[in-house]
Amino acid sequence: MDGEPMKILRKTALWLGTLLYLILVLGFVRSRYDDQMCNRIEVSVEDSAQMGFIHHNDVLRLLDKQDLKLFGMQLDDIALDEIEQAVTKNQLVKVCKAYTGVNGCLHIDITQREPLVRVIEQSGKSFYLDRKGNVLNTTTGFSPHVLVISGYVRSGLNVGQPINVFQLPESKQKTRLLDLLELATFIDSEEFWKAQIVQVYCNASGEYELIPRVGPHVILLGSMDRYEQKFKKLKVFYQEGLNTVGWNHYLKINLKYKDQVVCTKI
Repeated sequence: MDGEPMKILRKTALWLGTLLYLILVLGFVRSRYDDQMCNRIEVSVEDSAQMGFIHHNDVLRLLDKQDLKLFGMQLDDIALDEIEQAVTKNQLVKVCKAYTGVNGCLHIDITQREPLVRVIEQSGKSFYLDRKGNVLNTTTGFSPHVLVISGYVRSGLNVGQPINVFQLPESKQKTRLLDLLELATFIDSEEFWKAQIVQVYCNASGEYELIPRVGPHVILLGSMDRYEQKFKKLKVFYQEGLNTVGWNHYLKINLKYKDQVVCTKI
């Protein structure tokens, strides 16, 4: 009759046999996997319906420009980190994750940056800024519904390269861009202003004029000095003034004077 030591020995032998079998099977599967060639590239873009900046063919062209030959390469020989670095060179890409799968497929998952404001310079050059100060190039066939800032704006940026306005050397252009980003962030942070203010115009004096969605008036904000208090005055005037006399009563609403709102009638 088997003793306790013999039972332990048999269980150990069974576990060792199972482990050896799994190692052999996994080794065979891995060998088959390593021999697979890349025959397909799948690009997945997060939030592509809301932010259609990047498309499948854009990524393929970007990889081709970087001279990364992928089709026909063994999956195990593909440098995934080089793919991720190449794709994230595009300023529209926030995060890129590359990995290989079954049946010779290379997967590239992309998260896009979210535009906050569109800046249209005096020269006609146009670009977006996101909340982190990254400069995003415009693309054909896609125009997100964001605040527009136009007028006498000169950035001097080489749009198309990875640029962050916070990292630019000190200059008047940098100061202007930081002001634009701060103003756009403030407007976007409150649902009332986000719905009402559709455009900001920078005039020849460097002051800001706000174009509302409702009403024929122009709002003269002036400089960025005390801009939050100016918006508070405007909101009170909207609620207590325009709701009484009507939204089509004034041509200009001037917020530049402290503690008062000066209006020009139509």
